[in-house]
Amino acid sequence: MPAKRERRTGPAPARPFFAAGRASILQSAGLKVLKRFDDGVARGEAFLAAFVLLAMILAAVVQATLFNIAERDVAWAHAALDTFSWVDAFLAKGTLWLAFLGASLAAHGDKHISVDVLTKLAPGRLAFVMKGVVGIGAGVVAFFLARVFFQAVLTSAAERPLEYEVLTSGGPAHICAASARAIAESGVARPDVFCAARWGLSMLRVPVETPESAFQLVVPVMFAIIAVRLFVRGVGCFVGLARGEAEGIHGTPRV
Repeated sequence: MPAKRERRTGPAPARPFFAAGRASILQSAGLKVLKRFDDGVARGEAFLAAFVLLAMILAAVVQATLFNIAERDVAWAHAALDTFSWVDAFLAKGTLWLAFLGASLAAHGDKHISVDVLTKLAPGRLAFVMKGVVGIGAGVVAFFLARVFFQAVLTSAAERPLEYEVLTSGGPAHICAASARAIAESGVARPDVFCAARWGLSMLRVPVETPESAFQLVVPVMFAIIAVRLFVRGVGCFVGLARGEAEGIHGTPRV
């Protein structure tokens, strides 16, 4: 006679919270595409953060080297150091980019700072509800922060310093909008890279007057990405709850 199979009477094996929560989201084909897109965005953010960090290190090393050589009254070092006057501003804006790129990557990997005391004490279903409510609420807050910072950046970007202004026959004009003749008569050089970026942003109806204001756009953009990630994660918790995945989950969710 075949041996009888032993029936398990103990509790079901615990499943990690995020494994279950993510499984509930992946059951939808549309959300699978969304997750792949989000992973691609995260890879792009990681590459951009690494590129900015390496560029900051290289620029700082070159500037420091030229400064040490210029202190010994080397003429070419003094001239070269003047061409690197933009490094300090670049390091400041690069730090801003690294901070918000890192914050967005932390939200993608669920590594952001969280307060999870209550969810450690809550049962599976209640933990799902708390995670969902906090995720949706945090996403809404991040969205409004993105709007506020976007308006603040636009207000700051509307100011045009004199070094980006050229006097033409029709009055003062931005250096990127002035004719080649007006720029030649003014004796200034057109920042072609910034002018190309300014033109691209103008196509998106985001007017900027200086490179500094263009760099500050990373703040509302990253807040918007964080808002989408937190909101979708909160909705995913309620999807998992509706499909009964909160049963038997003893892992500790992060809120």
